[in-house]
Amino acid sequence: MPERKRFCSRSDCGAPVGRSRGERPGRTEGFCTKCGHPYSFVPKLTGGDIVHGQYEVVGCLAHGGLGWVYLAVDRAVSDRWVVLKGLLDTGDQDAMAAAISERRFLAEIEHANIVRIYNFVEHLDQRTGSLDGYIVMEYVGGKALKEIANERRTPAGKRDPLPVEQACAYGIEALEALGHLHSRNLLYCDFKVDNAIQTEDQLKLIDMGAVRRMDDTESAIYGTVGYQAPEVAEVGPSVASDLYTVARTLAVLTFDFQGYTNVFVDSLPDPDNIEVLRTYESFYRLLVRATDPDPAQRFASASEMAEQLTGVLREVVALQTGRPRPALSTLFGTELRVTDTVLFAEQVDDVSRLGARAAASGAVAASDGARAVRVRCRAFRRRAAGLWGRAVVYRGTVAVCRSPRGR
Repeated sequence: MPERKRFCSRSDCGAPVGRSRGERPGRTEGFCTKCGHPYSFVPKLTGGDIVHGQYEVVGCLAHGGLGWVYLAVDRAVSDRWVVLKGLLDTGDQDAMAAAISERRFLAEIEHANIVRIYNFVEHLDQRTGSLDGYIVMEYVGGKALKEIANERRTPAGKRDPLPVEQACAYGIEALEALGHLHSRNLLYCDFKVDNAIQTEDQLKLIDMGAVRRMDDTESAIYGTVGYQAPEVAEVGPSVASDLYTVARTLAVLTFDFQGYTNVFVDSLPDPDNIEVLRTYESFYRLLVRATDPDPAQRFASASEMAEQLTGVLREVVALQTGRPRPALSTLFGTELRVTDTVLFAEQVDDVSRLGARAAASGAVAASDGARAVRVRCRAFRRRAAGLWGRAVVYRGTVAVCRSPRGR
């Protein structure tokens, strides 16, 4: 792990640890000089280790916010692939047991856009004698939005932001997942490009480590600078702060958002300087409303924001293709569910069925692009089927993107 990402894991400390001094490299294991809490940035599990007498570790995948992430095989259930994600090391066995008990509610969450949690287990580290906790999760193959975005490059080698319509479709699916959590009085808290994977024809939230109950006033709050709403530090997370993270993610995906973790940590750049914001005014207005400094002025729910984002998506596609994309009526007609799998006719030139521009050389691979198109198709079908309500685009204006103040 890079030294700049090494911090004490105690929630009431968070001091930098494992840093280099002069010519001496930083230590990967040791004790925090501020609070004395032990730290380790070395994987605790290796290939062949058996966790909880059931999960055979294959190898290490990555280091997440709360610890190492491992790929394993569940020998007790049809040798299925699973992921083991380390829980925060408290250094206290009683606290670890309490943390595992507290997080068991995550195993009850079932949604197509949320990774499935199978189990919570403990494992004795033979080297240190510590009792470590792990979340056992569904293995989701695919690419994180961060990886998809970073792979897109212009011929000159510069970052090529995602087409706005593709990002909007991702946002709609993410909002469906957040809406499900909110309906169960849960908050996701840390949505960002790292925490969502495109797999086959859908988006999945993959990191449930920051999820908390809405009435929880004691647990540590996890978030990411540049994505987290400004009020969270003082009043804690809310539905409004969850929606804020989606808007910030959309911004990061659709333009070269330089300074989003510092200069623009709580704001958006001037739209006159950002082509996508100049071109698609409704998209900009949606971002403005969702990131309003006053949480009360943001969207009231994930379903409301998804409805407005669908309207933006229809307008974007209409502008790109020169053809209106009106929403299907959910009030008139005999059938609410769309049975046709192709909503839009094939387009010519370099525009795909859903308005996605052809990827530049060296950008997203064809297979990834095809999956992205299926994600967009799926998002459109859900909206058209009325599962989240109507999104009406009238004469090129997404009327409901205006806030009560007329923005």
